[in-house]
Amino acid sequence: MFSYYKNIYFSVIFVNMLFVLEGLDGAGKSTQVKKLAEYLRSRLGSLEYIHFPRYDAPVYGQLISNFLKGEYGSNDSVHPQLVALLFAEDRHGAKDAIKAFLDKGEAVLLDRYVYSNVAYQCAKMKDEDKAESLREWILSTEYGQFDLPRPDLNIFLDVPISFVESSLAANREGDDRSYLQGKQDIHESDIEFQKRVRSIYLRQASLDKDFLVIDCSDKQGRMLPPDQIFTKIKMAVDSRLNIV
Repeated sequence: MFSYYKNIYFSVIFVNMLFVLEGLDGAGKSTQVKKLAEYLRSRLGSLEYIHFPRYDAPVYGQLISNFLKGEYGSNDSVHPQLVALLFAEDRHGAKDAIKAFLDKGEAVLLDRYVYSNVAYQCAKMKDEDKAESLREWILSTEYGQFDLPRPDLNIFLDVPISFVESSLAANREGDDRSYLQGKQDIHESDIEFQKRVRSIYLRQASLDKDFLVIDCSDKQGRMLPPDQIFTKIKMAVDSRLNIV
């Protein structure tokens, strides 16, 4: 999918690659995606960054915000396939921009992408056969019918559930949470749901050779410091870019 040119005088690589960072809610993903964006910009000619969902996007951004704030009911009140379609349509709306960046030879970094849809929606299905049918429908809709570009490297940050639970219990703030308008995200209200989301992520990673799991735990099962986690991410990215 990609090509690159290395300027031997400035050691800058121009590459049209699509990078994705995935993780549970409260997993410290925002910290790592900022570090990764800074690193990629320092090594690549240019970088475009998009956070999904795009809450400011026309139509679907507001609908997604309303759903996550619980305005359509609890997490299990709306059929997962309908919710999956909202998130898929948001990415569908960004497809042309992503492809244009890649066609110009630019790298693109995405905070969440198609596998977030698979993990969060399939985790709501108690019947495994129905969950598998939904997984296949999401992939065929987003990568097939909507023709979204496939990532060159998809990374899932696998953090200790105890860290996620502690993080979600804290008073989380930041510009990326303005969509809640003071309310709680219904995806974050149930730690058992987050555990199911994690299991779906790990299963998907076992099926996709370009989906890499980064273990964010130390030998005692505690959360690694952010810099140590990023070192693992950097190694994975460097390997994909063929940087020694």
